[in-house]
Amino acid sequence: MDRQGMTRCLEQVAAYRASGQKASQWASANGVSLRALSSWCAHARRWQAQLDGVVYEPAPARRCASGGFVAAEVAAAKASTAAAIRVELRTGATSVQLHWPLAHTRELAECLRELGR
Repeated sequence: MDRQGMTRCLEQVAAYRASGQKASQWASANGVSLRALSSWCAHARRWQAQLDGVVYEPAPARRCASGGFVAAEVAAAKASTAAAIRVELRTGATSVQLHWPLAHTRELAECLRELGR
């Protein structure tokens, strides 16, 4: 992507972040696809570093106080009409339980990626 394209995308990201709206609301109100906005947000730091002429170094992965391991339990499958995934994440006193439809695994991957940040 050229400098102009990066600058335009970064302006859109800045406007979205300043709005305080959910990504889906902002995207639909501004005629931008949610997928494009998500991509721009994911690349914003790298693009800004490139425009500033500095080497982009991603932040080191954060580690849990327990040494980085988070236990995940997956319940045994039950006979049901709608297949679902059950994920339980625990770290310290925090616990997250997800019951996710099997038909939407791509969205689950995105959710888990965000939880890992």
